[in-house]
Amino acid sequence: MCVLALSAMSLAAQTIPVDTVQTTPMVGIAFGQTARLNLLNPGPVSTAVGIVCTAAVTYFDASGAVLKTASLSVAPGTSMPVDLHSDTDLSLAANARREIRATIAMPAVPPPTAGSTSTNIPPACKLVHSLEIFDSVTGRTQAIVTKAVSID
Repeated sequence: MCVLALSAMSLAAQTIPVDTVQTTPMVGIAFGQTARLNLLNPGPVSTAVGIVCTAAVTYFDASGAVLKTASLSVAPGTSMPVDLHSDTDLSLAANARREIRATIAMPAVPPPTAGSTSTNIPPACKLVHSLEIFDSVTGRTQAIVTKAVSID
């Protein structure tokens, strides 16, 4: 009985890895514009030490409705975009505007196992992000947001 109680207490004391989730502030998008969330993996390009970062990106509107989702893997030293088009993704009319935000969810790095003797535990993955709104025809950036807030 004591063994079961001790086992239960040790399981409760372990931390379970959870996703790191960040959200951008709300930003407006109008007809003729595209929202682009850029994710940069600034890690070293060397495959010996570089880590491929995975992330799930979700665009939401002001009411919390999901507008678009994407999953990506970003190699070290590279970036990847996720676009939200005002015409094809949102079907905005010529005089319409919609408030949007994006979330970035990254899986937590699991803690080392109890029997692990390795001291070469990979660091947590870090992605640098920016959300830009640009004119879909000219490609000119009209707004950029680089701040995000953790919501985990």
